[in-house]
Amino acid sequence: MRVLITVKPRMYRESLALALHKHRPNFEVMLGPTASLDGQAKRFQPHLLIRNDTDGVDMDLMKGIRCWIEILYSDGMDARVSLDGEVWNIEDISTENLMELVDRTEKLMLEGMPFG
Repeated sequence: MRVLITVKPRMYRESLALALHKHRPNFEVMLGPTASLDGQAKRFQPHLLIRNDTDGVDMDLMKGIRCWIEILYSDGMDARVSLDGEVWNIEDISTENLMELVDRTEKLMLEGMPFG
């Protein structure tokens, strides 16, 4: 599974990547602030995107992504999640929440279900 992490600051991106590597070492992970990716993200075709709510990401990029997690810095560390077309909020998102979302996304990928 391919994961793109554009969360700022850099330390947060790296911490999330480290957690993913620890729990899912076979995943492909790309890191970088949205502004520096210059089309790389679209070519990478991530299944999961972890981003800031204020990053100005191109919404066309998000159309093909099975799951995205948007960190709502304006509300502490709450997050808005979209998984296969269903959207909800998570208060004070944790690594455990992240791994549950990773598992659900991976399950959808393995089942080969069409995008919602």
